[in-house]
Amino acid sequence: MTSLEQMLQDAYRQGSDQARYAALDAVFRHADAAGETAFGFRARMNAISEFHHHGEYARSFMAFHWCLTTFDRQPEVTSRHDEHSLLWRFKWIVWQMPQFSAVPLDRAIGLLDDMERRYRAGNHSLHAVYQYRGAVAAHLGDLDAAGRWFGEMLTARRDGLSDCAACVPTSHVEYLTVLGEFEEAVRVGSPYASGGCTEQPQQMLSQLLLPYLRTGRTAEAVAAHRKAYALIRANRHYLELIGLHLQFCALTGNQEHGLPILERHLPWLDRPASTFAALEFASAGALLLRRLIDTGHGDVPVRRRTDSGDRRWTSTAAETYDELAARARSLAAEFDRRNGNTYQSGRIEQRLSAGPIVAKLPLTVLSGRPIAAKAAVGDLVGEVAVRTAAGDAAGAARLRLEVAYALRNAGQWDDATETAEEAQRSLALAGLTAESTVARFLLVELYGRSWGQRDTAYAMITDLLAEPDLPAGLPSRAGLLERAAALTHDGPRAFEHMLAAAALHREAGDAAGEANALLGSLRRVHQVPQEWARLVARLDELIAAGALRDGELVDAQHRLCWLETRAGRPEAALERARAWGEQPRLRLIEAGLLQRLDRHVEAEEAARRLATEPETRDSAALLVARSLLARDRRAEAEAWLADFGLELDDLDYYDDDLDDLDDED
Repeated sequence: MTSLEQMLQDAYRQGSDQARYAALDAVFRHADAAGETAFGFRARMNAISEFHHHGEYARSFMAFHWCLTTFDRQPEVTSRHDEHSLLWRFKWIVWQMPQFSAVPLDRAIGLLDDMERRYRAGNHSLHAVYQYRGAVAAHLGDLDAAGRWFGEMLTARRDGLSDCAACVPTSHVEYLTVLGEFEEAVRVGSPYASGGCTEQPQQMLSQLLLPYLRTGRTAEAVAAHRKAYALIRANRHYLELIGLHLQFCALTGNQEHGLPILERHLPWLDRPASTFAALEFASAGALLLRRLIDTGHGDVPVRRRTDSGDRRWTSTAAETYDELAARARSLAAEFDRRNGNTYQSGRIEQRLSAGPIVAKLPLTVLSGRPIAAKAAVGDLVGEVAVRTAAGDAAGAARLRLEVAYALRNAGQWDDATETAEEAQRSLALAGLTAESTVARFLLVELYGRSWGQRDTAYAMITDLLAEPDLPAGLPSRAGLLERAAALTHDGPRAFEHMLAAAALHREAGDAAGEANALLGSLRRVHQVPQEWARLVARLDELIAAGALRDGELVDAQHRLCWLETRAGRPEAALERARAWGEQPRLRLIEAGLLQRLDRHVEAEEAARRLATEPETRDSAALLVARSLLARDRRAEAEAWLADFGLELDDLDYYDDDLDDLDDED
């Protein structure tokens, strides 16, 4: 593996988005400085998708422009597949560029023209070109032109560059909604509300929220909100869509439900995916806050923080409304100056002054949405309403947490998460710090169940670890560190968490806890840590003291063999493997180590005995063949493998468990 390839691999292993993007930028710079144009092209082409789907549109512009220029000027560094890949990515860029008010209109339209030219030159259908011309025209307020382009799209031939079956009608539904043709929007969009690609069904469901409401399909609207928001909440790529969900809450009497959503995503306005995404979110957020003000809650606190998390503060709903409404109007004016019309300002004023469509549409368990749960849950929900009506904010908040636990215990995970969020906020507002902290830990558990929420869960547990005192009912700090290690995608950070947990267990005199934490640290490293010798020595001490059970002992020795082998001590690893009985996994490691030490006859003998064990059969058979090949006995190796239904090509997949150990948690 070259140093650039290692840099690229390390970049994608970074635990946070910003760290990953900074590392990718560094990879691009090093490739350019080294004159590795082909590598730079491949790395950027892959990164364009990463940038686009995570809301880093400015980075995707730069990477795409570099790749397109290189494709035109140095075709020898590209492959025959790259034209299709570039033309596919063209769609993302022509959709993104008009969303930045600072991008001149002629440049945005010029890129669309270039896209059409390239599609025609390659004899591709113009289906996608028409679709994006329609979407851009609608964005610019030229609704007549948008209608014409969507009409062209509907009659054009689909091909391999067309968006998926659900994505194509999504922009059409958005256009129909602007026209107020809500029944038609539902007719066009509903058949595609179940999914289709990585962008669906969240895009379609979000666009259908208003048409569902306007046509009286409230049950469909509730289901669309709940499903789509769960899919988009962790990705700033969807800030524009989150605005649609805030608008939905404001139009259905759910401003109290929408406020935590607003608080959760307000920090993203520090670094929005695009100017237009900021406009959509700010204007929808202002509408939600105006509904709070109109219902007599203008002084309700809005919890704020910067995107970096380095500053936290509170403002009132009225103060935050003034801020967001002013920002929305300012951004709309920027687009109007660029576009040469008043379309965006007019649209935003209509949004800011909108009244409710439904007086009160129950969205959550606590607001009265029917659920299939035990009667006890319903009783608790009823008691929350009674306490709230009586002005007992603390009692109602505590009961909300009880409801969340009851839903968690019933396996209703989405409802439990939603209720725990409401409980945590209300406990904090009631000044019940200890109970609020317990609710935060419940959210760590619930968020940790969803791959898309694991980063949020990790951030919450690191916040808990920063607390000077933790309330009863939470795991120990060592337990929290182990939970943090299980949540983070960053291997080195997980390793450090497990070492810290082991130190705390040792301080507490918990040998078994320390041993398991040290063993867990080894599950999270792919390279030899600096403290490897100390780690091996301490684990050996704990093993000798009987701190691990039998099953854990095999795993521990397996991983210690791996560590010593990677540290350049194969003889020590061999001695270790031989010292632990007849466990097949360790015997396979012994055979692999013998082969690494060029002791091929011994390796073959050891592997032949393991070829009859189900657990090690194929690996052992391949190891025997490798030992035979090392002694120029090819025919014998082929015959041996044939008895196992294997061939020499299968040696490429041989694994003696000494090169890499996957994280098992």
